Amino acid sequence: MINQKIKIEEAAAHSLAEKRFIQTCGFDLSRGKHQRMMKMGEKVRDEGLEGIDISAVISFFGPEYFSDGAIRVGDAVITCNYFSQIPAEALEGVYFYMLTAGECLFSSEENIMDFLYADIWGTNYVDAGIQVLTEQYIKKDMAERFAGREVCLSEEFGPGYFGMPVIETKKFFSILDASSIGVRVKDSGLMIPQKTCVGLYLVYNRSDIKAEQSCMQCHGNAGGCQFCAIRAKMKEEA
Repeated sequence: MINQKIKIEEAAAHSLAEKRFIQTCGFDLSRGKHQRMMKMGEKVRDEGLEGIDISAVISFFGPEYFSDGAIRVGDAVITCNYFSQIPAEALEGVYFYMLTAGECLFSSEENIMDFLYADIWGTNYVDAGIQVLTEQYIKKDMAERFAGREVCLSEEFGPGYFGMPVIETKKFFSILDASSIGVRVKDSGLMIPQKTCVGLYLVYNRSDIKAEQSCMQCHGNAGGCQFCAIRAKMKEEA
């Protein structure tokens, strides 16, 4: 599966996006004030509904693309501090994805609160879209591809997480056909539309490989992993 384009209907992501919107805003809908604020947020979303256009592209590559703590696809070499902790024999493949929620242009951006609500909706439609993409497409493909075998998905990896430099974003564009979903990247690594994200999942043949929260937030270098207390703990528990 290379550069499979996927269209996610807004209705499929709406309930997830709405739940995330409420959490992000910190609304307690048992309170009258928060009910009124939620109605304002819903009005912004409804007026900008046509701007929500969720599309994604995904590609799968086998374990031969992973070596020496890096993923190599063509001339692109994706590095991440945490990769050095993953046993090569435990890896069965990697799913790359790119997802955009479109421009998310909301017609009700007349005041600061409307603008804020519009931005929050856009972000949460991206997050909801990734959840739908993962559960309904990536995991389904994985179940078919590895039928009869026990495999599992890793945590999400991507620029800005697990010590992966943000500039790595540009490398995803050499692996995935971003133009097929109307996405481009600037020299700085900023993606357009801004409500766009890239990432990858690793497929493991072991369920005991779990990244610690400390690893996700780590900004150390890859060489330091061999001295890390988290790594030592993982070895002891293996």
